[in-house]
Amino acid sequence: MFKDKSLLGIYWNIKDFDERLVLSYSQKKQINPLLAKLLLNREITEDYFENFINPNLTTSLPNPFLLSDMDKSIERVIIAIQKNEKIGIIADYDVDGSTSASILYKFLCKYFKNIILKIPNRLLDGYGPNIKIMDQMLDEEVSLLFTLDCGTSANNVIDKDKYNKIDVIVIDHHLSDSKLPKVFSIINPNKIEEIDDFNEMAAVGVTFLFLMALRKKLRERDFFSKTKPEPNLYSFLDLVALGTVCDVVKLTTYNRLFVKLGLDLIKKRKNKGIAKIIDNSNMQYSPTSIDLSYIIGPQLNAASRIDDSSLPSKLLISNDSDQIEKISKKLYLLNEKRKLIEKDIFNQAFLQAEKQINQKYLLVYGKEWHNGVLGIIASKLNNIFFKPTIVISFHGNTGTGSARSINNIDLGQIILLAKNINILEGGGGHKMAAGLKIKYEKINDFKKYLDEKFELFSENLFYKLEFFDSILSVNEINNDLLEILEKIEPYGSGNPEPNFIIKDISIDHVKVIKDKHLLIFFKNDFSTNFRAICFNCIDTILGDHLLNFKNKNFNFSCNIQKDHFRESLQPKIIIKDAMLIN
Repeated sequence: MFKDKSLLGIYWNIKDFDERLVLSYSQKKQINPLLAKLLLNREITEDYFENFINPNLTTSLPNPFLLSDMDKSIERVIIAIQKNEKIGIIADYDVDGSTSASILYKFLCKYFKNIILKIPNRLLDGYGPNIKIMDQMLDEEVSLLFTLDCGTSANNVIDKDKYNKIDVIVIDHHLSDSKLPKVFSIINPNKIEEIDDFNEMAAVGVTFLFLMALRKKLRERDFFSKTKPEPNLYSFLDLVALGTVCDVVKLTTYNRLFVKLGLDLIKKRKNKGIAKIIDNSNMQYSPTSIDLSYIIGPQLNAASRIDDSSLPSKLLISNDSDQIEKISKKLYLLNEKRKLIEKDIFNQAFLQAEKQINQKYLLVYGKEWHNGVLGIIASKLNNIFFKPTIVISFHGNTGTGSARSINNIDLGQIILLAKNINILEGGGGHKMAAGLKIKYEKINDFKKYLDEKFELFSENLFYKLEFFDSILSVNEINNDLLEILEKIEPYGSGNPEPNFIIKDISIDHVKVIKDKHLLIFFKNDFSTNFRAICFNCIDTILGDHLLNFKNKNFNFSCNIQKDHFRESLQPKIIIKDAMLIN
């Protein structure tokens, strides 16, 4: 542990490791000791080493029939295919839901055309099946309905008597209550008493398992022929990878397999919709999992945040070049619009948050703030101030809110209790994220309630502590390091991008980019030139110190990646924080 705080007020700590264990690992597997340390930091044991480094589709595929309700669901779908029944699909509006809908739709469309796909409008309909969409399915005479990435907790809608004539198959991954909806079947690894093998999968991963099982049963019944060729499920892995990464599930075991192989497909530009988003984003290099999270995913999500929730699935399903061009351009523009909306609301929210610096939580609110960006703003404020954060937008007398927490504080439970004692109109979620509804006249009661709840938490919970994989000297930053880092990609939840501290840097000069970023230039002991970038740091305490670098030495908190914008292969250093040495 470093004794002093960083410039951003964070305590730095190096992850514990056993040097003898690192040495033993590196010798047995004949790998660099730093790679061994990174693997051990991620709990990648020697037994799992080969599957982690070289995941193999033919040897590592899961058995989908281990999931309860899989067999009966497959049998029901086969009957629907044989009888040419009308099939409906309802999917969540996020990337996980859109990709789940896309792979199911693509599979079923190969064999019959009676398929109706509906995506709820985030702003008008909210999450999951709703009366309007279910009534539309009735009117269309749908007899078999899939709900994807939703439905596990939709008792209040699906259980209505008038929908009894529709057989509903839920394919989901959200945690279930003890009371499940009265549906034909639920394929969900997070049902109570379900096996643990698949409980970290996104809904698109569970949907992929369903398609594996369906193909197997159809093959056993000699369904496929020259006129009805067997589908290549490998071709769906680009969409599985996209949904898995964007839903921030752990990239371990099967998820890592899906994402690593899916990224290879994305690089080959197999899905025209994904390829067009890459082109529109001016990405002149092979996308990584980080690009899926921060460039491709946000454009798909922008549609539901401020416009038409059905656009992402239409784009990902389509093979029509004109339609893809039109939708992808609209998604790009919607995301740019989302950024402007978000920036304006964030600035207002930040001013309120600054005045609450001595509180243990943040509660900010305004009138007519766009509901589609509240979660993003809550996350940003949470990251900056390291406090549980609630952001509320009032439209008339009713407020809709989004909340994000920190480790060891169950904000979802706090909000649920507020609902139960009638302070909130509605609310719930999980430990780290939640949503709520509140009447304006209850806002002071809510503040008083939060004050009482947070008074019980120790101050120690609010110290921002960041853990690092290793301390590097500037001489250790080279292409050999890039090769080591490439072996543990793709990054994501459960396999985070390595965090490093580069020690004792003397800056040669700096350059301001677009009035908000800083390029920082320095050398190693062999006079090799390096440049690092610190994003969005102008007019911050970090940026001020970096601009006034003379007579100062720094330790840098950073990530290290390939620099895709230089002719030769070189490391790109992304500075996130710094600590003054002298």
